[in-house]
Amino acid sequence: MEVTINEIKANLESLPESFYSEVNDFIDFLKDKHRKANSNEIPEWQKEEVIRRAEYARNNPQSFVSESEMNDYLKDLENEG
Repeated sequence: MEVTINEIKANLESLPESFYSEVNDFIDFLKDKHRKANSNEIPEWQKEEVIRRAEYARNNPQSFVSESEMNDYLKDLENEG
């Protein structure tokens, strides 16, 4: 069943005024949730983490191994067990 604006308005008007703040907060939450679900925006913390990791890779190339080296290492671990 589809809810209309008029039904929502009637529900709001039936609430005690002390609930208005909570309802408004919930509406803000829903708008933010919808915005995030429909956004391709990358959060700032994630951008900073990528920059940090890229800098680490540039400064410490010796700390990385190839996929084949990692596979060999994992096979060795399995054989030890």
